Amino acid sequence: MCRFVTAVLPANAPHEALDVLARAYGRRFLRLSNPSVMRQLAPDEAYFLTTLGHCDCDEPLGARRTEEGDWEGMAHKLARKGWSEGKIARAIAQKREQAEAADDVRRRRADDDLTRWLAFVDAVLTPGHVRELGLLLHFYGGGPEDEEVAIRHRRRVGRSEDRAALLHGMEQDVLYLFHA
Repeated sequence: MCRFVTAVLPANAPHEALDVLARAYGRRFLRLSNPSVMRQLAPDEAYFLTTLGHCDCDEPLGARRTEEGDWEGMAHKLARKGWSEGKIARAIAQKREQAEAADDVRRRRADDDLTRWLAFVDAVLTPGHVRELGLLLHFYGGGPEDEEVAIRHRRRVGRSEDRAALLHGMEQDVLYLFHA
């Protein structure tokens, strides 16, 4: 199961020029013809894969949710192995420190990636390209061409909204429509 970010653009947009632009941001616009998605789009909309690599599982879109470590469960496991309370406390403190350091690295990388995504959205919405860019996040069991995807609703995103927070908190199967 992999996560992909797909896009909706006006059918009459300069797709080849936008693809060149997208590649400068580590994305692309590869035309998709997923029947379930196409049935949900307007006739004047086209559907695209933005993924340049294998998948978008490491992208920060929709990644606001963080997982807290199960320190209590770890303590119980170590106690059952016969570890002393002091040794358990030191081991958990060390694991917490490692997890916090890893979280800091992930946060910095996510911030950099969100900055890149914001720049990408702004570049696509530059006058002369398009006035609207749709982004859709979906976890696929199969491929982006043939999986059933039910768009739950369309969410219009104005220029004045906190786009970084919105991208970071994207919900699956909601089509976010960014406007110039």
